[in-house]
Amino acid sequence: MDPYAEPPPPRRRSGCFWGCLGTLLAIVLVVAGVFTFGAWHFYKSFENDARMQAIMETLRHDGRAEFVLGRDIELLELEKHTYAYATGRGGSASYVLRVAGSKGEGEVKVDLELKDNGSKITLMVLTGKDGKSYYLIGAPPPNPMMDNSI
Repeated sequence: MDPYAEPPPPRRRSGCFWGCLGTLLAIVLVVAGVFTFGAWHFYKSFENDARMQAIMETLRHDGRAEFVLGRDIELLELEKHTYAYATGRGGSASYVLRVAGSKGEGEVKVDLELKDNGSKITLMVLTGKDGKSYYLIGAPPPNPMMDNSI
């Protein structure tokens, strides 16, 4: 080896760049995976829920719902759902669903009473595309104008 020879040029180091890029890519993939699963769970997994199946079967067998929406009523999306539990007493659940049949679309608001042995639908209100509400289960709220009538 020649002592007067010029040393080879130093290698370019890009370890920090590739390490940071790899870490960033891993974080993006994990966040995308969690978001994708969450979106699927929120929009599609509810179709297999026993309560949701009971709601849809009740809706499909109601004559007024068939009059408003038509035949082949299907669930399009779950717009909103809330749960409230009381220890030792059961709880309640509330859903707002977008549904469609052969005649058009509508919105269904459902309240359930949750007990140890299952659930019971206490209120089901269908709102058609014309904006008219149909109480399929449960009674409409009292008219406040009738309280002061003669």
